[in-house]
Amino acid sequence: MFGDLKRKLTKIGYVPRRKELVALNCALNRNNGAKVIILEGQPGTGKTFLAESFAKIIGAEYIYLLCHNWLSDEEMFIGLDVPRLVVGVSRPEEAYKPGVLKRAVDASNGGFAVVCIDELDKTPERMEALLLDFLQSGRVYGPQGEVWEGKLDKMFVFITTNNQRSLLEATLRRGFRVRTEYHTPQVESDILRKKTGAPVNIIRAVLRLAMIIRKNGASSPSLKEAENLIIDLKTARSAEDVRYLLEGWLIKEPEDINALLEQTKDPASIIWGEIRRAKWSGGN
Repeated sequence: MFGDLKRKLTKIGYVPRRKELVALNCALNRNNGAKVIILEGQPGTGKTFLAESFAKIIGAEYIYLLCHNWLSDEEMFIGLDVPRLVVGVSRPEEAYKPGVLKRAVDASNGGFAVVCIDELDKTPERMEALLLDFLQSGRVYGPQGEVWEGKLDKMFVFITTNNQRSLLEATLRRGFRVRTEYHTPQVESDILRKKTGAPVNIIRAVLRLAMIIRKNGASSPSLKEAENLIIDLKTARSAEDVRYLLEGWLIKEPEDINALLEQTKDPASIIWGEIRRAKWSGGN
């Protein structure tokens, strides 16, 4: 089973780690209640991409919610569709706007649903407590006392956290906890080579900068950001162009550029030198 999961995920672009395969395999074989996986780790380690990729390989509807500190009950459960009310509705249910969990309920009654509650640690604990009730019952309640119930055995819930605050112990008890990490430089290099077709020296130079920022800067450049940078580097015509591209994709905070300058002196010139040596360019 692990081999089949790994093959399918890799085919669509996600290279799974062994512990992720263990978690997914357990979820697929669990029949009691919602199948909850809690992904903990730095931004850029592929948490949401794992959830989205898993939905694709099992043919599930993918439902995504990016949390924030003002998250409302309506976004989570169900609210009123004000524009539709203004126009007028013929049935009361037409006035409702389904939140992410109502959509999950509907999807689970028609097939499999994969719900990604992204960065739950940004929300107030009150919202997390409301989520706990849903994970236990699979029910969503309407403004007029309506009840909609989903099929928990058809529902996979991925909860991600960047550890801005600790999740409630009750939440942690309900999910299989997985600590996500960056791939090794060799694995990241292989992924980028397949995705971009860029010369290996350029890929290694970009990854070196990304790893310096991850370790000593304030940001956590993701593999996708590195991929986008490498693709755009083909349009560069000077070291100055490269500098702008680095600022656009890898560097987010002053600490990031300071970390690079401490170890590389002129990161843009290093990348530009590799581009010129490889005679790798294009664009306009």
